[in-house]
Amino acid sequence: MADLVSVQVKGNVGTIEDNLDAVELCIREKVQEYSMMVITEDSVKNGKKFLADIRKEKKALDDDRKAIKERWMAPYEAFEKRAKQIISLYDEPVNVINGQLAEYEEKRRQAKRQGIQKAYDFVKGDLEEWLPLERIYNSKWENATYSEKKIREDMERLFDQTKVSISTIKSMGSEFEKDALDKLKETGSLQEAIAVINDLQKQKERFMEQAREEAEHERLAKEEAEKKASAMQASPALNDTLSVPLENGEEEEPGKPEMPGETELLFASEKMLTVVVKVGENDFGTLKETLEEMFLEYEVR
Repeated sequence: MADLVSVQVKGNVGTIEDNLDAVELCIREKVQEYSMMVITEDSVKNGKKFLADIRKEKKALDDDRKAIKERWMAPYEAFEKRAKQIISLYDEPVNVINGQLAEYEEKRRQAKRQGIQKAYDFVKGDLEEWLPLERIYNSKWENATYSEKKIREDMERLFDQTKVSISTIKSMGSEFEKDALDKLKETGSLQEAIAVINDLQKQKERFMEQAREEAEHERLAKEEAEKKASAMQASPALNDTLSVPLENGEEEEPGKPEMPGETELLFASEKMLTVVVKVGENDFGTLKETLEEMFLEYEVR
């Protein structure tokens, strides 16, 4: 294949001859002269003539500028047009070669990806679900300079780390081991898996503490209820009876309940009411003290 012809361009800069310096000096002198002059009837004609000459010279200079620029730019514009044609021509082989190179690179990467899959299948063992290829995939493995041996070494290191993580969790002997292993399988992070154990353990401790507090509260409430029931409940006994004589001399049958208003009637009219009460030996003293505090007469049988 022949070498490319190198571009060679030479721009010969021309010269323009003029007397603009003398023109500038003249105009400045005229400006100074007319700025000090007062237009009168005698000088109006000369002033108008000078003004016409100034405008004529101005137009002539501008026309010369445009004509020279057009002639000056003509070779450049021709060169620019031709140069742009050649520049666009360079793109044709560039596009062709780029397309071929891209196709070649894609084929190479596809072959490399197949090699990566083979290396993974060789290394994974029974840990595929713990460390799927898409989680550990490294795009630099596709580089031409990254050898298949180095790829396998990278994978083996990652799988060894996973084995250590699984062993670490199991060695903790936690009842939440399964939850931690699930998190490890999901994320591949030993730190997150251990955090699951710690969080669940704290939740359990809080629950157990709450349960203990509730149980203690129920126990105290039950004891208090039992004390009140014991104080109010009287055990019946047949060896001790208490009778209060009624006004008609009759005795109320043992166990007959007291009718509402009878105590108030006793105090109001001082009528006699006979009540037979059976109490246990241990409760007799309490009942006796109660009757005496109420100033009631009683008889022990």
